[in-house]
Amino acid sequence: MGKRKEPGPPASYRDIPPLPPLVLKEAALNQYMGGRGPDRLLLHAFMRRYSGVLERVANAATDQALVDALSATDDVGGLAGLLARVAPLDPPAADPLARARARGARGKTELLARAGGALRVGQAAQRLGVSAQAVQARRKRGTLLAVAQSNGEFLYPACQFGPEGALPGLAAVLQAFGVRSTWTQLSVLLAPAEPLGGRTPLEALAAGQAEQAVEAVRAYGEHGA
Repeated sequence: MGKRKEPGPPASYRDIPPLPPLVLKEAALNQYMGGRGPDRLLLHAFMRRYSGVLERVANAATDQALVDALSATDDVGGLAGLLARVAPLDPPAADPLARARARGARGKTELLARAGGALRVGQAAQRLGVSAQAVQARRKRGTLLAVAQSNGEFLYPACQFGPEGALPGLAAVLQAFGVRSTWTQLSVLLAPAEPLGGRTPLEALAAGQAEQAVEAVRAYGEHGA
């Protein structure tokens, strides 16, 4: 028997079976995601974010532009040449709520700064001298203020804590609210109130005037209802 002839290279790049975009993406991720450290997670996020852009560039390019990019002597030069030959891509439709979300996120960051920062559940537990489970139970009962983050974590504004734990009367004030949004509650607690002579409900609590603080937040709830 004669020697088996090995298949030669394809006569044209058109003879190469195309790889689905998802296969290409997964191959790239498998190649670069060798570890699980924070740097690899960042790389993973980058790959997921921008692999679609490369697919859009390839779809917008002519066959000849793709041939030239594949025959380039180096990857960076080939990609740069391809990008230069592809007309500017239309950007995806803008999210009409993007600016509102950005303003909301900035407002929350500023609010937490006015609150003196925030504690994670473990830090709040240490401040109160209780377990993390007890802190979470208080949050669920509405007797300890916690604001939700986009990642699902709850942060506990530092302004509700005094030298000996939670401010006296805090639970009664929180339960007097007529609004359920904890971000709104935090905003009200930090805002000067006319019934308190321009002081904030938290300042009234710190001065031992829990009943006046309760009336102030209750009036806000009635006004906002």
